[in-house]
Amino acid sequence: MRYLRAILQQGVFHPRRTVIVALLLSLLAAAMIVDWEHRSLDLHIDPTLDRLLPDDEPAQAAFERLSLTFGAPDQLIVGLEMAQVFSPEGLRAVALATRQVRAIPGVRDVASLATVPNLLADDEALDVSSFTRQAEVDPGSIDLMARQVANNPLYAGSLVTDDGQMAALIITLQGVDARQYLAADLDARLRDAAAVPGVTRVRLTGASAIQAATTDALLGTLILILPLLVALLLALLWLAFRSLRATVAAALTLTVTLLWTTALQVQLGWSFNMVTVIVPALVITLGLSYTVHVLSEMMVAGLDGGLPARLKALERASLPLALCGATTATGFLALSLSPLPAIREFALLSAFGVLVAIVLILVLLPALLPARRDPPPRDSWDLRLARRTAPRLSAWVIHHRGLILGAGVGVTLVAALGALQIRSGAEYIRNFPADNTLRQDFEVLNDRLGGATLVSVFVETFVNSALTEPDLLREIDALQDWFRRQPEVGSALSYVDYLKVLNQSLNEGDPAYFALPNSGPAAKQILVFGASDALKRVVDPSHRSAVISLRLNVDDSAAIAAFVRRAEERLSQLPRPLDASLTGMPVLATRTVEVLASGQWQSLAVAVGVIWLLLALLFNSARAAALALLPNLAVIAIYFGLLGYTGIGLNPTTSLIACIVLGVAVDDTIQFLARFNGAARREGDERAGVEFALAHTLRPVTLTSIGLVIGFLAFTGSDLQSHVQFGLLASATLAMAWLIDLTVTPALGSKLRIVTLWDLIRVDLGQNPQHTIPLFSGLSLRQVRLFALTARMEQLAPTALLIREGEIARDMFVVVEGHFEAWVERDGGRKRLATMARGAVIGEAGYFGQRRTAHVEATRDARVLRFNAADLERMRKRYPRIAATLFRNLNRIQAERIARMTALVR
Repeated sequence: MRYLRAILQQGVFHPRRTVIVALLLSLLAAAMIVDWEHRSLDLHIDPTLDRLLPDDEPAQAAFERLSLTFGAPDQLIVGLEMAQVFSPEGLRAVALATRQVRAIPGVRDVASLATVPNLLADDEALDVSSFTRQAEVDPGSIDLMARQVANNPLYAGSLVTDDGQMAALIITLQGVDARQYLAADLDARLRDAAAVPGVTRVRLTGASAIQAATTDALLGTLILILPLLVALLLALLWLAFRSLRATVAAALTLTVTLLWTTALQVQLGWSFNMVTVIVPALVITLGLSYTVHVLSEMMVAGLDGGLPARLKALERASLPLALCGATTATGFLALSLSPLPAIREFALLSAFGVLVAIVLILVLLPALLPARRDPPPRDSWDLRLARRTAPRLSAWVIHHRGLILGAGVGVTLVAALGALQIRSGAEYIRNFPADNTLRQDFEVLNDRLGGATLVSVFVETFVNSALTEPDLLREIDALQDWFRRQPEVGSALSYVDYLKVLNQSLNEGDPAYFALPNSGPAAKQILVFGASDALKRVVDPSHRSAVISLRLNVDDSAAIAAFVRRAEERLSQLPRPLDASLTGMPVLATRTVEVLASGQWQSLAVAVGVIWLLLALLFNSARAAALALLPNLAVIAIYFGLLGYTGIGLNPTTSLIACIVLGVAVDDTIQFLARFNGAARREGDERAGVEFALAHTLRPVTLTSIGLVIGFLAFTGSDLQSHVQFGLLASATLAMAWLIDLTVTPALGSKLRIVTLWDLIRVDLGQNPQHTIPLFSGLSLRQVRLFALTARMEQLAPTALLIREGEIARDMFVVVEGHFEAWVERDGGRKRLATMARGAVIGEAGYFGQRRTAHVEATRDARVLRFNAADLERMRKRYPRIAATLFRNLNRIQAERIARMTALVR
């Protein structure tokens, strides 16, 4: 307590020094987030799945090997809508669009009717020119092209739609990531280049485009939502306290908190991703809720009383606030057990931000406030409403305790039933709004081109020319046929298809030769003869590795996961030396969701366990800690019930809510129970305790809940549906937590008798009471304080009577400080019997039902502990070892007193 007081004194008594230190540290933090070489902020957006995958994910390793062997497998699909593709005008449009797209920097290759060969053989030669070139040379060949494409597995359904009204450009980029894609404005440039005469509409989709759109949405969250959120929260703060200076001080404090947190992120080399982009808004929101509690204490105390009053208010707020910060940080840190780097980064940054906010709010905020100012109006409408509501609410809670607890149990059970329906899943393209152009293009292309979700099967043998052996060719052909029969697969393409088409073309187009060669050398010779850039993208030159390109017609992770499970089972049946892995961005994203689902309960269990330990330390009772957790576990059950009943999947953002809400909701429970216990013990009446606790927590808890709800609702302005769902679910859950804290927690807590950690720290029994007060002999200092808080501390002025002769009472007293005199009235005068000082036990005769035998009067300022049989019985039930020692010491004191009296008689 001494160290904490010294820290608090810095902001109160040395405000200038505190502000200077904070300013210097903030300047250092600001320097850390600047890229001095490029003179820009060193903040980056990472829209890829790299940080959302386990470090040892096999699919990720396969994806990297695939990219190294064949280049990045993810491609862009550009759809050209027109009246008729197979017409002179349509083919000219395809050719022109292809040339213009290929001319854009960053485009490595384009596969279209203007670049892929239409293999035509006759007796003299093999024509390998493109469709558009053949149409240019012989316009009469156009009438045959629709059938030629339909009969060619390389192009059917992938380069032209079945109705012949859309042509596709399959674009491969060269070394272009999402940031470069955005910086070069490739989306607009590709659309402009493809919008040639004859094309009625251009559609575009692909992993790079989706990642770029995600980057844009994440930037929007930081640039647009964060300032709006800060403005709303500061407006709430001003409305709550009607103080511009307090609002400005809070804004500066939260700005410093965010700056320091961001500096840590930059120094660790972490970018903003789908998860960590939530951190700034979260830290600001939680910081504001802590600010409300501190300002409430300071305003209620009235800062016009000077620096001591300010320090006392901070001391009252500091310990519960520190514990609230600890429980919230614990909820975040539980997420650090996740195998996903992005979740771990979120956990550490959020926990750091919360702890920094606690320190700055207790030290910097008071330093930024003026040294003296008038308190806010005591009769503001919200204060009046809180004062009127608290007695009525407490009476209603006490009267309907059983109904409230029963309703709480019922709602929790209903929510638990809903939680059984939770599914793990995310919809990647549907993460964007329905009116988003990219989403609309994806859905059209996915429907008309047999799928727009690209997945790869990477086949490895590690043996040169192994993939030309007939047995292995037949295995891959059978595998590809199996894929084509799956309902999720729109098309499948591999080097086996090229081999069949080349074999048929080299035999004058005879359909009988649309088959695999009968020998390895023949297969190898055909592949060498037909070598092209397109073939190199599906089989390597040494014929030891190949890729089967799949187009899936589904987008949500649940459907993809079902397909992946079946595919992996089928791939496990391949004979040696074939070793195949399913990979691609959709597969990796699905794996992310599966890992999240499996780790969700582990993180939540750890959070519950650690918070229970903190509460047990706080309340000095495992039972009280468990009961204090119950309302918050009900809140978590409601959250999972909402997930189940709404059908929202457990995804990278919604998986964060349970631990966040648990850490935040328990704060209000702590605030209520601590105040209730002190008041109930002081007044001896549980209804008075509930009323006092509600009167002092109703306003700040409501204000912080409003701030939290506003903070999370700000995410509903995001362009990403996962962030919208995060905001709605978190807000709804926190609103339920507020309702439970005002009803279930008082109903449950009214039956608790708890001693809090800060009660133990604050109780003053003088120096070494376990050694200087005989009643406490054999107890530890903590045990002595536990008993002192079960009893009642009373102060007496000089000449005040502690006991009156002749009274019937069962209270006993232990002198903690001061002196007392025992006397009786005899023969019209006052006869002194004894004097008593620290450590004396007074009134033990009353404990055994006898009348008081003398007056006991304080001779100077004094403090005593009053206790009775009920207090000792309560100690016996809750702390039997402490009670046994107290009874032993009482017997010893009584025996010594009897012995002295017997000696006097003799």
